Amino acid sequence: MKRIICLILAFVLLMTTTACSGNFTQVNLNEPIAIPENGIVEKSVLDKVKNENAIATFTGSSNDIKYEWTVFGSDINETKDVNLSVVLNKSDKGIKVNFTETKDLGFPALLSIHIKEKWSADSATAFNGGKGVYSVSVTGSKTSILNISVNKIIREIEILPDETKYTEDTTAENTNPTENDSVSSEKDKYLSGVQNSDDRVYSDGTATGKDKYDTDPVPEGKPMPVEPENQEINNKKTYTCIFSIECSTILNNLSDLDPDKRHLVPSDGVILPPTKVAFYEGESVYDVLQRVCKENNIHMESSWTPVYNSAYIEGINNLYEFDCGELSGWMYRVNGWYPNYGCSRYQLADGEKVEWRYTCDLGNDVGREGTW
Repeated sequence: MKRIICLILAFVLLMTTTACSGNFTQVNLNEPIAIPENGIVEKSVLDKVKNENAIATFTGSSNDIKYEWTVFGSDINETKDVNLSVVLNKSDKGIKVNFTETKDLGFPALLSIHIKEKWSADSATAFNGGKGVYSVSVTGSKTSILNISVNKIIREIEILPDETKYTEDTTAENTNPTENDSVSSEKDKYLSGVQNSDDRVYSDGTATGKDKYDTDPVPEGKPMPVEPENQEINNKKTYTCIFSIECSTILNNLSDLDPDKRHLVPSDGVILPPTKVAFYEGESVYDVLQRVCKENNIHMESSWTPVYNSAYIEGINNLYEFDCGELSGWMYRVNGWYPNYGCSRYQLADGEKVEWRYTCDLGNDVGREGTW
C-alpha cells in the first residue's frame, strides 16, 4: 500500500512540475491555447502542431486588447521556443504593436488584434519609421479585427486604417444627371439611370420599386445590372481590372469551420492576391471569375438561379457556403461597393477593382452595410 501511495505522489509531483514548467504537450490543439505569462510557447508544443499538421490558436491580452496567433502546422519547417506575447497600445489614429520576440518565428503566422471599436476602413497598413511594412486586413461585424500575416518580426509597428480611394471609379461623375442625359421611362422607374462614357447605365436614385428579378433599387451613381441575355461582348476590345480572392474571416472563426476544410484555408487567408487581369468589353464579373480561377488552378463551382437571373457562386477553393457557419458564403465587391445583384449581371468597366471575399456573418464582417 505504501508503495502504491508513493507512486501516486510521485506521479502527481511529476504532473505538477510539468505544468509549472509550461510544457503544453498535452494541450488540445482544437481549442484556443492561452499564451503563458512569460509569453514563451515551447518547442514541444510547436512540434505537436507540426507533427499533427494542425491549426493552432494562441490567445493573449494586452492593455485590455485581445489578440491571437494562428499557426498552421503545414507552414512550420523547424521548431524552437518562441515568444508570442505582444504589447498593444492605442495611438491617436490606430494601434501600436510591440513584439516581445526579437528573432523571426521561423514560420509565417497570423496575428489577429481584436479592437473594441468598429473601423470604417476594411484595410490598414502597419508602419515602421514611416514606412509601410505589413498589409493588414480588417474584418469583424460590430467591432474590428486587424489581421497581419507575420513572416518577419519588426519590433515596433503602428497600424493605421487605409483611406478607401478608387481613382478609376467614374460613377461619381454621374450622380447629378442633367436634362440632356438619357433616362429610361420605365413606369416603376427601376431602370431609370444615366448613360456613361463606358457604355453602362448608372442609377440616378429615383427608382421606387424592385425589378422582375426581385432586386431592390440600385443606389444612386452605381451601375445598373445588364442581363446576361443582353450581354454584348466585343472580343476586339480589351480592358484590365484588378481581381482578388480571400477568406481571412475564416481565420477568426476556425471553431465554426468544417474540420475537413481546415487544410483548404491559406495561412494568410489569401487565395488570389490582387492581380491585374484582362477582359473583353462587355464581360461580367462572373465571366472573369471563371477565367481567373481556371488560369490559376483555383476550384470554383456555381449554379444558375433563374429567380435572380444570375449565376450564384457556391464555392471557391473548395470552400462553400455554410462551411464556416450558417451565415457564411462568398460575396463580391467592386470599387468598395457590394452590388445588390448577381455577379453575372455586373458588367465590368476598365480599371475596376473586384474582390471576392468569404463572409462568416452575411457580409457584416467584410464591410457590407445596409440591406439588400
